[in-house]
Amino acid sequence: MRQLIIFLSLILPICTIGQTEIFSEDFESGIPATWTILDNDQNTVHPSVSEFQSAWITLTDPDDENNTVAGSTSYFSPEGRASRWLITPSITLGDYGNFLYWRAASHDPSFPDWYMVLISTTGTAVEDFTDTLFRLQNEFPYWTDRSVNISDSGYNSIPVHLAFVNNTNRGFKLYLDDVRIDVNDPVSVKENEQIHLSVFPNPATDFIYIQTSESIDSYQILSPSGQVIQNELPENNQINVQNLSNGMYFIRIKTASGGYATQRFLKK
Repeated sequence: MRQLIIFLSLILPICTIGQTEIFSEDFESGIPATWTILDNDQNTVHPSVSEFQSAWITLTDPDDENNTVAGSTSYFSPEGRASRWLITPSITLGDYGNFLYWRAASHDPSFPDWYMVLISTTGTAVEDFTDTLFRLQNEFPYWTDRSVNISDSGYNSIPVHLAFVNNTNRGFKLYLDDVRIDVNDPVSVKENEQIHLSVFPNPATDFIYIQTSESIDSYQILSPSGQVIQNELPENNQINVQNLSNGMYFIRIKTASGGYATQRFLKK
């Protein structure tokens, strides 16, 4: 169990956000045998990338000779679209707050790579992956941190497989590293169970309205990782969320009597 210590404003005391890592792989010892590799395109790699004798391999990070990463190519002769799958072992998700994190990069900005992240609850065959969690065209030519909220797609408390799929048409090399799943729980702080907090509409687009059993002294909106996004006094129990990016957030209120309550909401 790790604790992220969030230093809040002087209005509110320090609170902790629980975060438990339930899966992690950095490929420093290669791609584990528990992972599944599928070459679903059967294309022939170009001679200039002949090191890719499998759909996914491990190789040295081009930016750090001391780091090993997973990689896949989409440079074929003759040209064609990649369908190269790297699939995790079975991972049992937590009750709620399951987040997938990874780092990715394309090797050549002139030929950027595309990829998807899919999820399966049944097995590791291509046809088992019926839901796409993430899709990106033109990954950056430098290491970029990516994440997706698995729980927002309705997957909790079950074993799943996740697939990273290189589906590039005429790219070059795609790199992947530091795959992990954390279970985040900003509500792990002991709250006053006597305080009732309602947030609506949920999901919200422009404004949210909060109702409590006590008068509100102040509020905070937190990201899933615990970052304070907004920290103001509410106006008529109405909060403007138009500037928030789409995703899941937590609102934490402090009442006039000094109690606290927390509720999740989704911005669309």
